[in-house]
Amino acid sequence: MSQVQNSDTTLFDDDAITPQRAMELLFGEGSLERAVQIEDEAEVDTIGAGLDWGNAMPKLMLNSTLFGRLTTLRVSLNLEARLLIETWNLGIGTKIATTTARIHIKQRLQSPTQEAEQRLQAVLLQDDLYGEEFIRNSEVLRSLLKVLLTESDWQAIALSAAEEIRKQVMYQVNESQAITV
Repeated sequence: MSQVQNSDTTLFDDDAITPQRAMELLFGEGSLERAVQIEDEAEVDTIGAGLDWGNAMPKLMLNSTLFGRLTTLRVSLNLEARLLIETWNLGIGTKIATTTARIHIKQRLQSPTQEAEQRLQAVLLQDDLYGEEFIRNSEVLRSLLKVLLTESDWQAIALSAAEEIRKQVMYQVNESQAITV
C-alpha cells in the first residue's frame, strides 16, 4: 500500500511509516506490558499513561495523522476492554481480567486475521471517530474487539478472573481460620 487517501489527508505515506510497521510499534512485543506497567505505577485512571513509541517516534511524527489515530485507537481499545469487563462485576477478578484481555488483544493485533486487518484499517480511515481524545463510539470498538478476540481468548479472560477470585476466597478462608485458632 503506497498511499491511502481520505478526504484531503494522506493517512498512510511511504515516506513516513507503513501501516504495518506502525501496527508493530503500536502493538508489538513488550509494548503492551510496558504500557500496562506504567499505567499501574502511575496509580491514576490515565489509560494512555504507558504509551511509548521509542525509536520510532521520529518516523511516526512524520505522519502526524497516522500517529494520532494509532494512539487514539490503542487507548480507546484498552479503555473499551476495561469498561466492558467492569460491567461484568468481577470484583477482585476485574484487574487481572483486564490485563489478560489487553494481552490477548495485543497478540491478535500482532498477527491480525485478514478480516481484522481490514477492519483496523477501515477504523483508522473513519475521520468522524477521531475528533476527541478517545473514540467514543462503543459500537465500533466492541465490534473491533469481537473481530480481534476469539472464543479461546474470552475463555482465558474468564479463567484468569476465576483464578483470582479463587485465590481471594482461599486467602479469606485461611485468614478466618487463623483468627479463630
